[in-house]
Amino acid sequence: MGVIVSSAVLPAALTLLWDKQNWAAATFSPPLGLTCALIGWLVMAKTEYGTLSVDTTGSNNPMLVGNVVALLAPMVFIPILTFVFKPQNYNWESMKAIKKGDDHDLAAAAHLDLEMIPGGHDETAAEEEVEQVQLQRAAKISRWLTVFLTLALLVLWPMPMYVLAHVISDLI
Repeated sequence: MGVIVSSAVLPAALTLLWDKQNWAAATFSPPLGLTCALIGWLVMAKTEYGTLSVDTTGSNNPMLVGNVVALLAPMVFIPILTFVFKPQNYNWESMKAIKKGDDHDLAAAAHLDLEMIPGGHDETAAEEEVEQVQLQRAAKISRWLTVFLTLALLVLWPMPMYVLAHVISDLI
């Protein structure tokens, strides 16, 4: 499963986090990564076992190669496609143009006053500024948390278990 879907992880994340990524990188890097991952997966199974079957393609090493290639191939394709087709430089201002749906008929049926509901009115400049500060703070927290969890789950947690497995095997 990871061989098929993992090549979309980085483009999807960068669509939200990197304003330079353009439509070409977001659109074409997942299928290109999938192609590379399938090639790596099947070539590894064929070279290691000499034949392609359910058992050989489902074994650990071919699956590892396919998943790693799927995750890392977009790291090559995204910068190339972004700079060949020019960076997007998206400024997120178009998101502010999204308006809330008109719920007056639903609120009237529920006997609610929309003015009493938070966010039920046009924002003032001060409210918008407070919201932007909160969004920037949340973005900073999420970025640091992402880096911490990545390091913790990929390095800090597995490494002691790897070392402990060798210590235990030496004791046995």
